[in-house]
Amino acid sequence: VCCLPHVSVFLTSAVFLTSLSSSRLLSSSCLLSRLLPAPGWVLVRRCWCGGRQSVFRLHDRRRVKVLGYALSGNAPSPERERIASGCDVWVEAAGLDYPDLARRMAADKVHVLVDTTGYTMRQKTEAMVLSPAPVVLSFHGFPGTMGASFVHYLSSDPRTTPPDYAGFYSERLGLVPWTYLINDHRQSRREVLAPPPHPGVPTRAELGFGEGDVVLASFNQMYKVEPKVFEAWMQVLARVPRARLWMLKFSTSAPELLREEAARRGVQPSRLVFHDKFPHDTELLAKAHADLFLDTPLFNAHTTGGDVLWAGIPVLTLPGDNFAKRVASGLVHSAGLLDLTCARSLDDYVALAVQLCRRGRVLRRVRRRLREAREALPLFDTRLLTAHLERSMAAMWEVYAAGLKPMHVVVAA
Repeated sequence: VCCLPHVSVFLTSAVFLTSLSSSRLLSSSCLLSRLLPAPGWVLVRRCWCGGRQSVFRLHDRRRVKVLGYALSGNAPSPERERIASGCDVWVEAAGLDYPDLARRMAADKVHVLVDTTGYTMRQKTEAMVLSPAPVVLSFHGFPGTMGASFVHYLSSDPRTTPPDYAGFYSERLGLVPWTYLINDHRQSRREVLAPPPHPGVPTRAELGFGEGDVVLASFNQMYKVEPKVFEAWMQVLARVPRARLWMLKFSTSAPELLREEAARRGVQPSRLVFHDKFPHDTELLAKAHADLFLDTPLFNAHTTGGDVLWAGIPVLTLPGDNFAKRVASGLVHSAGLLDLTCARSLDDYVALAVQLCRRGRVLRRVRRRLREAREALPLFDTRLLTAHLERSMAAMWEVYAAGLKPMHVVVAA
């Protein structure tokens, strides 16, 4: 660990970490507030259960002890059991009041407290306020700054939070070289690697697409679709007659309303195709019929972005000016597609989409390259991404142990 007072023009104080020789056993505790079936359960299940269950068990036990504090009920589920089994200590803490929880953490001698919820459903920020842990890290749950003095670090990557954006965050940044958004697909979603046929998975024709169609998909929630990106999509459809736009029915009224808007822009409403959400077991195989995923600049595809990339669908994204608007750029960088599918402006976004649609051979080559390489990509190397997270937490602790105030942590590849 090297502490440099002026490491660059952007990060005025930081730790650059290339290796770690400390033999200290780091106690990392994880606050898990979102473990009950709820309106957001599908997202929670993908993110922390089906999506990242291996993070807990893949930590190096020679250096890290993992404690999990479950703050929302104890309803049994296979996902909850897998998370619990990946922790060295599992605490059913829903019945504890916050002072008792703080005393339990003090007794457990927690070094780094990791919050996975932030300002989202079933938030338990009081636990962080009262926590005796010397280091508090916001990780995954809330895509932005907590704006709170009791949260010391924010886990991110240089694409999601470029160094020159650091001044907009109350936390110090913990930057890992690839995406901060760890997934578990290589372990838990191997159905996409199986050769066809795939029983129970609808064919392209059954989904309503012709052989000559270029299928442009956006599987993001409807609240992410703002007027200007919808206008951009309609421009693409107008310039590429064979293109169809494929979305999911997150709202009963959205299909009719969006088709009306398409007609106002001179686009045949039937070119907008809507489907109900697919069963978990066949979801990625069905979505793999898409040719290109169109990201939403207002609020990027986060978990969904990792899903579709694992399914072998290139993601076209346009990074914005805050955390939630930039996550997909870290994903496509980690998938080796940054030079091909990361736009610089909305006009560039439209131009790239049109170019990829018109140059079918190029798009097929990009898809093939992604599918052939996905098991070797950093984006899907859960062990590697977990190790980078672990190294960043170790550096945060070393900064504290040296008697220094929190400073930005940069982990080298």
